[in-house]
Amino acid sequence: MGRTIELGVFLPVANNGWIISKTSPQYLPTFALNRNISKLAELIGLDYVFSMAKWRGFGGATNFWKYSIESMMTMAGLAAEVHRVRLIASVAPVLIHPAIFAKMAATADDITGGRLGINIVSAGNSGEYTQMGLYPENFEAFRYDYTEEWLEIVKRLWTEDSVTFNGRHFTLDDCESFPKPVQPTIPIVCATASERGYRFVAEHCTDVFFGGATVEVQKERGHRIRELSATYGRPIKSHTQLILILAESDAEAQRMFDRYVEGADIEAIQQVWHTGAGEKSYDPKSLRLFYGGAPVVGGPEKAADKIEQLLVDCEIDGILLCFPDFIEGLELFGAGVMPILRKRGLVP
Repeated sequence: MGRTIELGVFLPVANNGWIISKTSPQYLPTFALNRNISKLAELIGLDYVFSMAKWRGFGGATNFWKYSIESMMTMAGLAAEVHRVRLIASVAPVLIHPAIFAKMAATADDITGGRLGINIVSAGNSGEYTQMGLYPENFEAFRYDYTEEWLEIVKRLWTEDSVTFNGRHFTLDDCESFPKPVQPTIPIVCATASERGYRFVAEHCTDVFFGGATVEVQKERGHRIRELSATYGRPIKSHTQLILILAESDAEAQRMFDRYVEGADIEAIQQVWHTGAGEKSYDPKSLRLFYGGAPVVGGPEKAADKIEQLLVDCEIDGILLCFPDFIEGLELFGAGVMPILRKRGLVP
């Protein structure tokens, strides 16, 4: 067997998942739903589950992402429900002091038995933070400098007996944090698509998560992070998102896709992408009703082909899977796609 790929689930911790459409499955992001998804992911042999941090939605007829559950609490709760998969939680450093978070993460790592991973959200929809009065003026200009300082403190509190720190953004005086995490090194992920972000990842993280609507874009981004990884002498795993409109046949999957396009929530799409375009100018070919990139539409063989392409051509290390209906999608993925991937030697 050659190099294999890690497969995870991008948990729908906000309502309706990743499809901005009135005709896609509509659901609330309950803990029970995410528990069932995680248990099914573990059952069919996936490697990890990942939850984002979201604090405000985008409106529209679907109230897209208006409802969300908190990432760290969700992953701590899932620790008692799944026993093998890794649990990757998200945090926005601008919202929480590093000393508070260091202890939260050490506690969560204990709860998960050393399976915790952390996704750093250096920025996002600024409206999420301005509504709380927690978005510093001109934050975009120095967000990675802020995040580097924040993360340095967190890592030191995980490993040192006492931390004294005098920085631009934080001051700590003989600060202690015990007990330490279970893991010697908690994996740190960051989602980015900028050169500054890639440098941050290469210097400070173990994994990078990036999107891309085309194979060419994903290949280019994967190549750049490998270059920087070599420059800094730190191995970095790359992960990308894959939205699967999966059915028993290509034709059935295409019918599902067409139905979602017909129900596109134009108002929410405008809010997400800040296009300001009117409904008449909405172009279904842009596929912007899928948050995070273009979907793969087809049956199990086509899904397996795409995963192999990402592994071989783009040298991606991991894929976060998304589905319209996560339970139905994972059941079909486990029954139809996983056997093909195992036969090809792409997963253990």
